[in-house]
This record gives sequence, structure tokens and C-alpha cells, in this order.
Amino acid sequence: MRKPQRVDIRDHKCLLNDFFKIDRYEVSYEKYKGGMSKYYPRLNFERGDAVGVLLFNEDTREVVLVQQFKLPTLIGRRRDSPSTQNGWITEVMAGMIADNESSEETAIRRTRQETGYEIEKPELICRFLSSPGGTSERIFLYFAKVTDGRRAGAKKKPGDQDIALVKLSVNDLFEQLERGEIEDPKLVIAAYWLKDNMPRIESLDPDTVEYEVEGNKDVIIGYKTGDIKCVRGIDIWVNGEPSDMMMDRFIGRSVSARIRSMGADKEDGVISEDTIQESLRGLMGGRPSVDIGKVFITESGMLRQTNDVQLIFHVAAISGGLGKEIKAEERHLRPCVESVLAELDRENKRISRRLWRGTLGTVLFPMIGAGDGGLPIRPVAENIIPPVIEYFKSTPNPSIKKIYFLAFRLQERNACEHVIKRYCDKGDLRLLPKTAGPGHGPEALGGENL
Repeated sequence: MRKPQRVDIRDHKCLLNDFFKIDRYEVSYEKYKGGMSKYYPRLNFERGDAVGVLLFNEDTREVVLVQQFKLPTLIGRRRDSPSTQNGWITEVMAGMIADNESSEETAIRRTRQETGYEIEKPELICRFLSSPGGTSERIFLYFAKVTDGRRAGAKKKPGDQDIALVKLSVNDLFEQLERGEIEDPKLVIAAYWLKDNMPRIESLDPDTVEYEVEGNKDVIIGYKTGDIKCVRGIDIWVNGEPSDMMMDRFIGRSVSARIRSMGADKEDGVISEDTIQESLRGLMGGRPSVDIGKVFITESGMLRQTNDVQLIFHVAAISGGLGKEIKAEERHLRPCVESVLAELDRENKRISRRLWRGTLGTVLFPMIGAGDGGLPIRPVAENIIPPVIEYFKSTPNPSIKKIYFLAFRLQERNACEHVIKRYCDKGDLRLLPKTAGPGHGPEALGGENL
């Protein structure tokens, strides 16, 4: 159906010109069935355009919101509860666009004034009419990342506003969204957008952070950020699987799916043999499942050529199988890590490896139990990092020299740092300076400048 185009305004009067304006119009418009309508009197609440900014703190994985008293909020709530005194609303930082500013410039200025955070080039989420039946106001809704290091302190608030900052974890925000508890429409829209964009927002560039173990200075524990496809030069990749040892689908987003697809044989870019999964299926020997903590070792397929991976250590870390719910349990994580470490020692003690094939010196652990396993990142890190540190501290001359954890997103990195900091404070670990040598820089992480 063709959208009508013609509009005729024959009269315009300003009925109120205060902090806000109310204008009266007489308007006629083209109807869908053709012809012009009669002239109707219409009122428009004019307040100009505004910005809203959802701030995401990269250091804490929190959104930064503002809370303040607003009379319309109180009046609206009194329709349901006439005696309520609650006129405070939690919302994204917002402000009116000045005549001499663009929406982006206003977003930067008002963010600094109301929150103290410095932002640059905020990302536009959308532009929308706040209430198209009554007001011409448009809202330009933005997203911006902030850090604690770039907060100079809030400046004088515009006008006489009394504003308090509210910091809310991303998980709490999404739970409030799911329960329908958010009343600010700007925050509702921004929260849905954030939920869809979290993988992109939390993605990290490839990097390596290393710590020396005190008392065993020949060994290193650390983490690698960024996509696993950029990790090179690690002898062993660990892969957590359900107890039936069925790897994730090629199109999945898990570490299991990436290992499966990257290790498969390909012809002209098309998978011709499911190399790693077929090897794993052979080791299962027809068993429907194995006990939690069981470790199987397979070759790495094409990963040997592309990422210098020698072997894949698959550990049964998640209960479940065909027709059953896949669910990880915290109590299984430490035993799984200990089983992998024990199997690593056994593999390196094999005569054939010691004489001809060479020992395996470096290992990469994923966040076992997170993702499809359903466990939050923080308890996963609390359960899989300590046994590695304890292994290095209790083993005088371990064959494994470097163990890393895959922290491909911001929340994994923060979780790793939270646990490792505790050991640094006790003097068990010492952060190593970054050097442009083996195990550092773009060549070790992906072979190119990323």
C-alpha cells in the first residue's frame, strides 16, 4: 500500500512558551484511501531533541546509570498507588541537545557533566520519537565504553539536578529486563541492544599476560585473550566435553566447535573429514558415556599446520548426553583439571615421547564448564586456576613449563585477573613484563598484526 505524502498546516499558535512549549496546529493530511482529510486541531508538546547514553564500564563489567527525582514519574505512579512518594527513576544518562551542538557532542558533554566519565565517539544505537502521539521530541540513544582510569569526577550538574550514579552488573540488568522491572524506555531499548551485542562488545584483541610462579621460577601461568584461532605455538589444547564425548556442531560458537571445525580436513575450504570427532569416537569404543574426569588424547588434525597444536586433550567435564540436559557442576571442575595435569605428566613420561617426539611443554585451558555448560565465569575461574598454581608449586621439575587460560572475552579476562591477583597479593605469583620474544607479540598470537 502506498504511503500518503501530502500534509497541509494552515494555522500555528504557541499556547505556552516556558521551559517546555505547547503549540496548537490545524492540520490536514492525505488519507490512505485518497483525498485530503478535514482540518483537525492538534497540540504538540515541544521540548526539542535529547540524547541518552548507556555507559559500560570495561573494568567492572557494569553499566553506569543515573537516578533522580522526576515529577512526571511520581504522577504516573500515583495512578496505581495514590499515596506513593516514589518519584525517583533509574535511567540511562540523558540530556537535551543544545542548539549549537550535534547529538554526539551533547552526549560527550553531558556524560562528563553528570557522571565524570570521559567518552569519545559514542556508538549510535538508534534514533526514535519518544511519544509520537503527543510530542515531537526525538531521542538519540548512544552506547559508550568507559574505564575507571578515565573518570575525572562529575562536574557541576546542569541546572539544580540532584543526580546519583547507579552501577549495575550486566547480569543484574538483564535479569531486571527479563522480569519487566525497567521503567525507562531508553534503558529498555539499550538493554536489549546490549544483550544482542555483548559478544562483540566484550571481544578482546589477541594478547598474552604471564606470571612467574614463586619458588618454581622456570614455569609460567597466564592467560591469552582474543579468539582461539589466533593462539599459536601451544603444544596442547584442552577441550571440555559432555560425558558422551560428542563435540559441538561445526556452526557452534563454543571452544569445542572451533576445535572441531579448525581441526577437520578440508578440500577447497569445504570440510571433507571430521578428523578430531572421528578419532574421539574411536577412542570411546562404542560406550555411550564415560565418567566425569576421563581424559582422551587425539591428534590435532589441521590445527597442527595452522596453529602448531600437537595434541588435543579431551576431558569429560559436563554431565549429559543424548536426550539428557547438558549441565556442568562446580564440584567437577577441579578434578577435571587435576586429571588433565596427571595425564599430561604420563604422556611426557612415555619412552617414545622422551626419545623421539619431544616433551609437551605448553598447555591452553578453556573456561571449562562455562558457555553451554551453564556455569558463570567467576566460579569457573575460581575452580580451574588454583589447581594449576598448586601443581606448579608442588612439582619440583614439571615437564609442563607454561599453562595458559583462554580469556577470549572481557568477562573471562576479568575473572582470571580476579583469581590471579589473590595469589599475587600472597606472593605466589609475579607479573612478568611483556617482551617482544617467543610467546609474545602478534607472531605468537596470530602470525599477523591484528
